[in-house]
Amino acid sequence: MPLGQADRLMPTLRRVVLARQSAARSDGDLLGAFVLARDAEAFAELVRRHGPMVLGVCRRVVGDRTTADDAFQAAFLVLARRARRSARGSGSATGCTGSRTARR
Repeated sequence: MPLGQADRLMPTLRRVVLARQSAARSDGDLLGAFVLARDAEAFAELVRRHGPMVLGVCRRVVGDRTTADDAFQAAFLVLARRARRSARGSGSATGCTGSRTARR
């Protein structure tokens, strides 16, 4: 395989491997990795797992798509800012935090 093709393939392979590793980790583990190591991939996995549910809640509660998108972003910003507190709790603090923020 020419070197240029390998260089282009590596980011894809890395994403596949990280996705597989992330799938085996609990939400609490991912949140802990974000808190302790500022692991952006761990936080991204939480958004992938819970984003559709949080966005759905935002759209149902708010009604307006633009405002719902803003609420969706706010939910994950709140999670990022309060991650240390949420990580002390159990399991899926992500969905709970997202739903509470969407309702505000």
